[in-house]
Amino acid sequence: MKLSTKGRYSLETMVYLATCRGNCSIRAISDATGISSGYLEQLMIPLKKFGLVESERGVQGGYRIARKDITCSEVLSASEGEFTPTPCQDCKQSDACKAHQIWSMLQDSVVDYTQQVLISTLAAHLVEAEAGGGI
Repeated sequence: MKLSTKGRYSLETMVYLATCRGNCSIRAISDATGISSGYLEQLMIPLKKFGLVESERGVQGGYRIARKDITCSEVLSASEGEFTPTPCQDCKQSDACKAHQIWSMLQDSVVDYTQQVLISTLAAHLVEAEAGGGI
């Protein structure tokens, strides 16, 4: 289960948005995270579609986190899709294969953990450390 750049950057973006007061421009997010503006625009599409971010146009516009109780699992699901374990190459004994069982247990643990971790909790740790936005 390798986290892609898209998933990692989506998590970073959401944590940064959780530290912002009000709307935050793509440029501000880019400056703080080091993620290019063009790529951020692409990341926002699924995050907005899944109701995790809201946007406003205009001079005071930008993006903001949609609600306080967003989990890491929601962000990863929006950006990555479903978590899937990496099965054995060409394995024909999935029920008896110990590697399959280990990957299944690992997947369950990762999903359970990410469902418990709130983006706002991660952001609070950054703000407490005076690192808000400097992800």
